[in-house]
Amino acid sequence: MLAARFSGIGDIQVLPVPISQGLPDGCVRIRVEAAGICGSDLHNFQTGQWLSRCPVTPGHEFSGTITQTSGNCGSLTVGTPVIADSRIGCGTCQPCRSGRKNLCRNLSFVGESCDGGFAQDVILPATQVLPFPDTLPLRYGALVEPLSVSSTPSTASHQHPAPRSSSAAAVRSEG
Repeated sequence: MLAARFSGIGDIQVLPVPISQGLPDGCVRIRVEAAGICGSDLHNFQTGQWLSRCPVTPGHEFSGTITQTSGNCGSLTVGTPVIADSRIGCGTCQPCRSGRKNLCRNLSFVGESCDGGFAQDVILPATQVLPFPDTLPLRYGALVEPLSVSSTPSTASHQHPAPRSSSAAAVRSEG
């Protein structure tokens, strides 16, 4: 299969890579339909700051269809349209153990600590995958992660009193 492989700062190439024949227990193989380029992908290309290994296939904003499962993958089955949860928690800290991996102190991301969606296929743990409605075009799934990042501040603002008209507010998002 073909994959965009990041090998170091400023070095990304589309290369043939072997297709892994085995599939770890609890994982799914996804045929990638669409992938978006995030600002963090560009930042990693320019600086390599958040990468924990090289080479790696970047891409955490993607959608696709499950083509293979192994072991217990919950309700995920072959043919299910899916998106990836880009956040990978350590699994051992208090936030991770209480289901809040977004607060993990050792948080990493698909496409940085493991291969991501800039490939024809990607293998991820079933716990990193979310079903996507089959009533929408699958290519829209690649937009879910950036839209969720940008909507979080506005959603969170409904949980707090509105600022007075004389107050200033700044909204910042690092997608």
